[in-house]
Amino acid sequence: MNIHVRYLIIGACLFMVGCTTNVSRFQMPDTDLTNIRLLYIDPSNDEHKAAELRSLINANLTQRGYQVATKDSSVVFGEGDYVLEIAPDWHWDITWYLLELRVAIYEPKNNTLIAQAHSQQSSLARKSSETIVNRAMVSLFDDPTESNGER
Repeated sequence: MNIHVRYLIIGACLFMVGCTTNVSRFQMPDTDLTNIRLLYIDPSNDEHKAAELRSLINANLTQRGYQVATKDSSVVFGEGDYVLEIAPDWHWDITWYLLELRVAIYEPKNNTLIAQAHSQQSSLARKSSETIVNRAMVSLFDDPTESNGER
């Protein structure tokens, strides 16, 4: 095989690895996400583009039929209330983009993790923030066998 063909094949393989995305999910055994009545989004003050991300997540959850509110110190939790924690990883490469998003649902009375989802992409994949949020939410709430969350 010609040396140039080998380099071309190696280069193509490396490029394809650079365009990967990953979505994962974890749910505690014997938990049921259908009994969620209200999700309180736990705000993070040091988060880049926090308002944009909370808006995307709020819209996604509302579309799924969940009530959403922002968690603060005055909140009194009731039955069916849970906390949604957001952990984004923003990166700069000519423009800001969301490289990774982790979302976790906690039972607020004892801070027990109920479920979490993780959506990650490489810098070459460069999907929109809305796509990354949708992938994480599909992974968290929908059929775990649904592959990438793009509808």
